[in-house]
Formats: sequence, structure tokens, C-alpha cells
Amino acid sequence: MNNRLGEESINKLLWELSIPAILGMLSGAIFNIVDRIYVGRISSLALTGVGITMPVQILHMSLVLLVGVGTSTLISIRLGEGKKDEAEEILFLALKYIVIAMIAFAGFFLIFEDAILSLLSISEATMPYAKIYIEIIIIGAIIGIPGYCLNNSLRAIGKAAISMKIILFTSVLNIILDPIFIFALDMGIAGAAIATVISQAVLTIYVIYVFATGKDFAINLRFRKVHGEARLFSQIMRNGSPSFLVQVLASFVSIFINWSFLEYGTDLDIASVTIMSTIFSFYHMIVFGIVQGNQPICGFNWGARKYDRVAHSLRLSLMYSFVLSTILFAMIQFFPFIMVRMFTADPELIEITSGAIRVYLSMLPLVGLQTISAQYFQAVGKPKLSSVLSFLRYGVIVVPSILIMAPAFGVNGIYMSNAVSDCIASVIAIGFIIAEMRNLSRMHHGSLSHEAEANI
Repeated sequence: MNNRLGEESINKLLWELSIPAILGMLSGAIFNIVDRIYVGRISSLALTGVGITMPVQILHMSLVLLVGVGTSTLISIRLGEGKKDEAEEILFLALKYIVIAMIAFAGFFLIFEDAILSLLSISEATMPYAKIYIEIIIIGAIIGIPGYCLNNSLRAIGKAAISMKIILFTSVLNIILDPIFIFALDMGIAGAAIATVISQAVLTIYVIYVFATGKDFAINLRFRKVHGEARLFSQIMRNGSPSFLVQVLASFVSIFINWSFLEYGTDLDIASVTIMSTIFSFYHMIVFGIVQGNQPICGFNWGARKYDRVAHSLRLSLMYSFVLSTILFAMIQFFPFIMVRMFTADPELIEITSGAIRVYLSMLPLVGLQTISAQYFQAVGKPKLSSVLSFLRYGVIVVPSILIMAPAFGVNGIYMSNAVSDCIASVIAIGFIIAEMRNLSRMHHGSLSHEAEANI
């Protein structure tokens, strides 16, 4: 695959890598949707309990992105530079660091659990659902989450099809286990969390197995002593920091949004946002699948100094994300009631969500372009710019928007603020990506000039 990343048709490679990633990501999104559907059948309060703990879950996943994206980006670049041994060392460090991170997070959460849950402003009626759910998810992640971290590296070495199959299998497994644990075993929301942990653990076991035994893999997972670990750790943190910091910011913004909903709305508004966020995840997984297909192509060819191929892959990714995003945007705008009814039978919650979702997710086509742009800069080793673009969308704009619009428009102002933030952040990201296209063209022509001089 490595030679192919630098030589074969970009369009063919992009779809070959993106389609499995999209299908794999979609299966994960479908799992979230089905999981929320089952939880919603327990009660609206159970759905609120899952939604109001999202800041903790987002913060938790930030560690996965810190290590997973940081290592996979570096692996792609090192393979492009022909440094296979160092790429294998980075893969081992990915497993080592994510296990340490999950243990540390679980310990911290359990020690300060009461204070953390108090910070979320969880109502007395919702607390029993929220507490048991998040405890099981966080503790179970010690064995369940490492596989998600290493899964990034599967796509980085061109094994997106394997990544898709394992995510698809474990998502189906979770869908099967959910009703068994929730209803058949009468475990309620605890059953939903246990089903999730079991499915995650299966994914971890499988990903470790294929990395250790894959004969046609560019790199394999080997337990080894790593030379220059401090240097590699610094580079991993540098490349993974944009995704990590964005998730940290998103976690605190989520807390602020929950506070705002409780001030201007009710628990049903938090349940409404939980539904909308789940629907958004379905859309976002498609775009992020394109990101995952684009990342190894751009990373490898950047390392190999084939800047024309980097630009070509970027252009196609932007085009495809816009088309697919627009199609999904139309579906959400025209069929909101159908989508919302999947999650709840509560007529009041259906009415609130169906009206608000058209506003809340009204900038989806632009968000696709913003996502591709921000992740591109991370893929080619420009984490600071990636961080800035992501920060704009995940908090820098939305918080002041809420502070301005919520007092004027009430709870509707909170929904409108999300659209305002998406619009402004996307326009800024598009401006940077246009400038980057011009830069890639200059670098490509400069590279050709050097080659010509070397041949003289």
C-alpha cells in the first residue's frame, strides 16, 4: 500500500480508503443511534442522563484522539519517509500510552466523581441514570478503548477495510446485546453501558491481534524497548494535541450549553440536544470517513514531497464532503419528524426536537468543508493551525453567541448559536485552505525545479 499511496490514482485511492472508513464510521454512528433509541425507550430521563454526561465522555475520548491521531499521523509521515522501524516503535507507544491514559482517567474520575457530576448540574431525577451509566463506561474503557486508539493506525497504513469490518462487527454486536442487557436481563441503563463495554473489548482484542499477526502489514505491533522515546512522545503529543485540545474545549462548552439549557429551558431540551447530536454524528461520520481516507494519502505524499498529489487529494476530499453533506442536510431539513420519532415517543420531545434541528444543523454543508480543512493541516504536521480552526468551531464562537442570543431569544437562541458558530468557523477555514492550495502549488513547482537542477 505504501508505494501505491505515492503512485496510484488519487481518486481511486481516496475512495478505496474512504469507503471502508465511512462504512466503519457509519456502523459506529448507527450503534450510537440504536443505543440512544433503546435508552429512550427506558424513559426520557434516561436519555437525558446519557446526554448530560456527554462532557465527561467527550473529555474521555479526547485522550483517545490525543494518542490515536497523534500516532497515526506520525506513522503515515514516517512511512512516507521510509522509516519503517520508527513507525513500528510509534505503534507500540500508541498502545502503551492509551492504556496508561485510560487507567489514570478512571482513577481520577472515581476519586472526584461527586464533584464532577455536581459540576454538570444534573437534576435529582436524572442523577441515578447518569451516575451508573458513566461509571460503567469509564471503568470499562480501560480494556475497551485501546482498540479504538489503534484503529486509527489501521487506516494510516492503508488497512481501512479491516478497520471497517471490525467496527461493523462490534457495532452489530452492541446492537444485539443492548436489548438483551437492557430489557431481557432487566438491567436498564446499566445494561446499555455494559453492552457497550463488551463490544469495545472485542474490538480491542481483535485490533491487537491483527496488528501482531498481519503478514502483509506495513508495520506490526511488537512489544519492544523504544529508543528516543522522549523525542517520539513529544512528537506524538504535538501531532495529537489539536484533536485533544478541541475535545477538551468541546467538553467544557458542552457543560456551558447544558447550564444554558437548564437556565432557559428544561431537561427535555437536553434530551433534545442528545437526539440532535446523535443524528449529527451519523452525518459527521461520513465526512470523517473521507478525512480518514485523505489522511494517509496526504501524510505519506507530504513526507515524500509529492505536493501535487497532496493538493489533488485535498481538492477531491473537499468536493466529496460538500456533495455528501448537502444530501444529508436536505434529508434532515425535509424529514426531521421521521428521524426524531426513532428516539422517543414523547410528543412534547418530538415537537421540540423536530423544530429545533432545522436551525441547529442548518450549516451542515459548510461544516463538511471545515472538518476536511482542519483535519488536513493536522495530517501534514501543522497542528497549531489545525487547533486554531477547530477551536473556532468548538467553542470560541459558540459561547459568546449563546451569551448574546440566549437572553434575546431564550432557548431558541441556543439552537441558533450553533448555526452561527458553524457558519463563521467554516468561512474562516475555507479561507485558510484556499491559501494552502496556492502554497502547495508553489511547493510542487519548487520541487520540480530542484529535481531538474539535480539532473543537470
